Order: sequence, then C-alpha cells, then structure tokens
Amino acid sequence: MTPSGVKERPENNSDIEGRVQLGLTMRKGESIQAHITLLHGTIFGSDPTRATGGLVVPNSYNTVDTQNSIIVNQAYGWWRATESMSLKAGRFHVEVGGGEFFSADSWKLVPITHEGFQVSFDTGFAGVSAFLLKDKELVPQAGMDSDPEQHNFILSADFKDMPEAIQTANLTFLNISRSENANPAANAQHVGLTLGGEIAGIFYKAVYGHQMGVVAKTAAGETKLDANMYDLTLGVRVPEIMGLRVWGNYHSDSGDDNGADDTENGYQSLYYDSHKYGGMMDLFGWGNLTYWNVGAAVAPSDDFEVGLSFFSFSKTKENGGSVGTNLGRTFLGASTNKANLGMELDLYMTQKFESGFRLDAHLATFMPGEAFKDAVPKREAAIMQLMVAGTMTF
Repeated sequence: MTPSGVKERPENNSDIEGRVQLGLTMRKGESIQAHITLLHGTIFGSDPTRATGGLVVPNSYNTVDTQNSIIVNQAYGWWRATESMSLKAGRFHVEVGGGEFFSADSWKLVPITHEGFQVSFDTGFAGVSAFLLKDKELVPQAGMDSDPEQHNFILSADFKDMPEAIQTANLTFLNISRSENANPAANAQHVGLTLGGEIAGIFYKAVYGHQMGVVAKTAAGETKLDANMYDLTLGVRVPEIMGLRVWGNYHSDSGDDNGADDTENGYQSLYYDSHKYGGMMDLFGWGNLTYWNVGAAVAPSDDFEVGLSFFSFSKTKENGGSVGTNLGRTFLGASTNKANLGMELDLYMTQKFESGFRLDAHLATFMPGEAFKDAVPKREAAIMQLMVAGTMTF
C-alpha cells in the first residue's frame, strides 16, 4: 500500500508470484554425481501482450519469454577424488559462511547462480573451498585480438575445533579481476570474517568485510577501492519461556560522498542474502547503508514461530547518493541529501506442517524519514506490505 510514499498518489501494488523448482541428482557409486535444477518463476497474469478491451482474454503464453520458460538454474558435475577432496564444475549456487558475502539469495524469484569450478577439501582443522568463477564476458577493445573476461576467485575456510564460545568461524577471501585489455581493467580484493556462537543462552554474531584494490584502470589513471562493512548481533535465548529470543543488531557499510576523486569508498554488496538482512520489506540493500534493529520472537513449538522486529535506517554518507538498489525493489526512488531514511516495523509468522508444507507471512510498515519527506514530491506517507507465502517441499 502506498509504495510511492506520496499521500495523494497511493499507486498500490498487488501481485502473485509462483515458483516451481525441480532438482534431479544422478549418482554413480559414492564418488560421482551430476545435478540439475530446473526452475519456472512467474508473476501471475503479467503478460503485457494480452488484450485489455474485452471480458474474454485468452492467454498468449505460446511464445517463449520469461513468463513461460523453464530456467536451468543449476547444472553441475561433482567428483569426490579422495576421502578429503572433491571437485565441482558447471553452474551452481555459491554459499559462503552465513550468506553475508556470497549466497543463492533464494528468496528471489530466480536464485543467484554462478559458473565455474569449486575444489573442496577437509584439512582436519578447517573445511576449505576454492572457487574459480567466470563472472562475465567483456567487450573486446578495438585493435586487440583478445577475449576479455571478469573472473572471481574465492577462498573460504570454515574452521573447526574452536573454543566452546565460537560455534561459527569463517574466513573468506575474494579477488575480482578483469582482463588488462578490458575497458576499464580491474583487480579488487575482498576479505571477510564471520564469528558467531552462544554461551549460556547469550548468542552473538560479528561480521566484518574490507575491500581494497583497483576497480577501474584506464589510460587516464586508476580508481582505487577502499570500503568496509560490519554487522553485529547480540541476543539472549530463554527456552523456558516459549523459546523466547530477544536481540539487537547494528549494521554499517561505507558510502562514497566524492565521486570526483580517485578512490571509491562505497561498499560493494556482492551476492549476499538480501532478504535475510535489512528488513522483510526489501526496500533497501547494502551499500551506503547504516541501520540498527531490535526484535523478539517466541517459538511455542518446533513448528511455529512469531516475531516482531524494528529497524531504523540511515545513509552512512548523507551526500553519498542513494543506498544499495541491488534488490530491484526500492519503491521510494530518489531521496534528498539527508541521512535519515526512515523506520520499519515487521510482524512475522512461520508455521510448518507435517506434510512438508510451510506457511510464511508478514505484515510490515515503513515510515519515511527526512531523506524522503524533504524530496520533491514529498514522500511522507507510510508504506505497508502484507505478504503470505506457501512452500511445499517433496
């Protein structure tokens, strides 16, 4: 309701999304596997070619488009070379740590997938995975006989046998490189650390990411990257009171308020789990974004949970432009050079059934801050969102 934020122009949105995934794994013994995931995602009734003038409207899904096609979301082969080492090649989801840097972002209609190679091995003290991904093809430059590309190299380690207070420990290194003959060329690095655990009912999680290197190198010079992100969560769990959990969270990632210099300070959000962080309405994405969050949830049974969560959003750099828009759902559009973006309140519920059916629902509202209230036109009306999702797994 009122996604524009303008009182006199509600422009309410309503849609139904459907997704069907079919996963098939073929095995030869215990050492060789091949997997494919077929996916069909659609927004009901969104075919723009259908006539609107009559009451009888036949569908026009007889031509291949995004509304009626089946997507090959994953297609890879896996080989266990030894007891401690395996190789994967093809198109697959990249899940690193808790989804803070790389994930399939499965809440989206089409989960994120990558193409390349993965080598995983168990060293005893850590599970280590190395990825070589071909991220994109680049346009060859005139006079150069070449095939410029962009590659991602990832090295991720999940450490074992940690002290009792540390249940999760992940260290991730990423190198993003573009061919030297690409325009622009680039060679940037990302280092991420995730620590988490629980002690006597007190749980915590700390995430830090630092980015450096060169994001653009041309004949005119280089543009360096110097950005960072941290996300901190602290909470308490009281199982005796209907599985009560109470938590507080603080997140901040850097922005760039001077686009004319030779340094990019805006944090690059990579492929993080966007629905898991930053509120259920998916209004904002990481990048020049700071917020704090408090919440509480109860789980009277293993199959049912209800919770309430409150967010306060702001720009990290008020003159750093808009916050991350990688979600594609930034309803409010442009904002002024004010830091306060607004507040969000989420009420959510999850119910699982023995049949394999799962029901998720949330009722959320966003109250715009000065960054939108002072915009032209003024965007000061509250935005509300009601979502109900059913998932059947078999």
